[in-house]
Amino acid sequence: MNVNYDIEQLCKRFKEKDKIALSRLITLIENDPSLASEIFKHFNNLDNESYIIGITGSPGAGKSTLTGQVAKLLAERGKGIGIISIDPTSPFSGGAFLGDRIRMSKVSCHPNVFIRSMASRGHGGGISRAVFDITLLYEAFGIDIIIIETVGVGQAELDIYNLVYTTIVIQVPNMGDAIQIQKAGIIEIGDIYDVNKKDLGGEDIAVQIELMLDDTTNSQTGWRPPVLMTNSVKGDGIEDLVEKILEHKEYLERSELLKDKKKKRYMYKIRESLVDTIENIILDKIINVDELDNIATKLIDNKFEIYQELNDLFNHIHLKIKKD
Repeated sequence: MNVNYDIEQLCKRFKEKDKIALSRLITLIENDPSLASEIFKHFNNLDNESYIIGITGSPGAGKSTLTGQVAKLLAERGKGIGIISIDPTSPFSGGAFLGDRIRMSKVSCHPNVFIRSMASRGHGGGISRAVFDITLLYEAFGIDIIIIETVGVGQAELDIYNLVYTTIVIQVPNMGDAIQIQKAGIIEIGDIYDVNKKDLGGEDIAVQIELMLDDTTNSQTGWRPPVLMTNSVKGDGIEDLVEKILEHKEYLERSELLKDKKKKRYMYKIRESLVDTIENIILDKIINVDELDNIATKLIDNKFEIYQELNDLFNHIHLKIKKD
């Protein structure tokens, strides 16, 4: 089967707002990132701009239910919503567990909503390597608002900050002191903080977050992250949350900081791609897996020589590159 022909036909149907074509293009990119350049060359004349929101927090914070409620409210206002839910990777299939799809089953039937669950596939930062490319597909499709829900892995959630324009950090009662947020480093990344499951309490956590924000918020930015309380199961507080999201969007557009956010997204993708490419070149052309295995075996009995081994390895790579 001719892959180029398939991509051309899929892109044609994609431009006709065929959601099946969108889904298949996502699958192609997720399974083979090298196809992205072939796919995106078909969209050079499209100029839709989506607004991108990130929802992050610890496992069990209710991110999926909250994402569904926010998407439902925005969809009812006529917005086209694209959701990317990052699920843990199945140890057997390598795919997503699709737990998020189950929790968002009601909103998934809305004609204005498209949901894609993706496996993290071992990638750190609570996201998948394909997320950036999927957001580009959503934008080309004409989606108004993209919501990325991270896998929920605590202190590794920081990559989302580089990929979105508004970051929502979720905390819940009875899951540890709010100081854990500060330890994790995500007190600096949130544009909005939400204490979910407020039926279980959480006023004390909201106060602690407010106090931490007083100490850490840079007044020069002009945006003081609000601290909200919601019950995502019942929908309590969701309207307030959506209004704060839209306020932050308006603030970024008015202050021209949105351009800086977009630049940060592209810088992140460029750096990630460079690292991936260099890693592949080194492992394919310079160092093979057996050599790395031999070095690791030697270190079992000589662990304090690890940096000497690394220096020798780097020198070997440098000489090889210089020679070539």
